[in-house]
Amino acid sequence: MPDTSLPNATALRDEMVLRRVRHLGSAREGLKEWHVQRWTALALIPLGFYFVASMLSLATSDQMTAAAWLSAPMPAFLTILFLLALFAHAVVGLRSVLNDYVHTRVLRVVADLLVRAIAIILGGAGVLAVLKLFLGR
Repeated sequence: MPDTSLPNATALRDEMVLRRVRHLGSAREGLKEWHVQRWTALALIPLGFYFVASMLSLATSDQMTAAAWLSAPMPAFLTILFLLALFAHAVVGLRSVLNDYVHTRVLRVVADLLVRAIAIILGGAGVLAVLKLFLGR
């Protein structure tokens, strides 16, 4: 018969709890996601100001002027950085919301894959559009 004294019962309970939490998100990749979210947020501040100011200055321009502006190296590079930071930040934020509010594992995995796929498709399309204008000059 096993000894169920208080110290042994506490040690057994702690071991069971440790087994359950060992493979959850915060023990594996939570800190990495936290860093990605903070760094992309910091990158989005100047890149966002640059992008908004550029769009406001191009608001009254025609399509050829905007295409000529985006075909220059620096605006193309900064726009690509803005798109990459924007979609990386969005994916981390949406994954955090999914982890907090979607409690069914299957739905959470499907939604996570959907969020990542949409971000890859939209981010890739944006980067390809900028590169097409840049390389087609």
